[in-house]
Amino acid sequence: MHLLSRIRGDAYTGEEIQYSNADRDSVKLQHNRIYRHQVIRINYTTYDMRRCQDTVNAGRPDHANVMVLAHDDDPNDSHPYWYARILGIFHAHVSYRGSSPPQKMEFLFVRWFGCDLSYRAGWKARRLHRIGFLTDDVADAYGFLDPNDIVRATHLIPAFTQDDNGIVNLPVGLSSAHSFHDWVYFYVNL
Repeated sequence: MHLLSRIRGDAYTGEEIQYSNADRDSVKLQHNRIYRHQVIRINYTTYDMRRCQDTVNAGRPDHANVMVLAHDDDPNDSHPYWYARILGIFHAHVSYRGSSPPQKMEFLFVRWFGCDLSYRAGWKARRLHRIGFLTDDVADAYGFLDPNDIVRATHLIPAFTQDDNGIVNLPVGLSSAHSFHDWVYFYVNL
């Protein structure tokens, strides 16, 4: 559905759009292939208007975290970014309704973080924002992302000293480091 919404040009609002079976059947992958990659490079502009590039490696959890602009309409949530850990980097040659020539589309499989709203953070509190993985019972804990939506890579610091922190088990095959655990909270350190 991610590729279908992109190929049709439907705007991303943070929610997956529901499509009919006929719409989903209209997307064809050339040779029924999806190609996997280990590394993606993200171009961005620095605060002093210089061009720079981040390298994100899906095989290394300390180099696989990214930020995108938030699509929240909630006035209580003033944090401008969403954060995700890249679990897979892919591309495919996709055509729509069989009439268009296949076009190369890159996409990422991610696990989303959520901001800890109970934790005071920001400039006034003089503390870094704290985030943690969305739990598996949240419908949108995992998803797909267009690499063009990424603002830049981000560095996350595990919250080692938190009393309520610990290690959380991740599903086999979906863990961030090909191990089966990760920290509950992280601090966002750009």
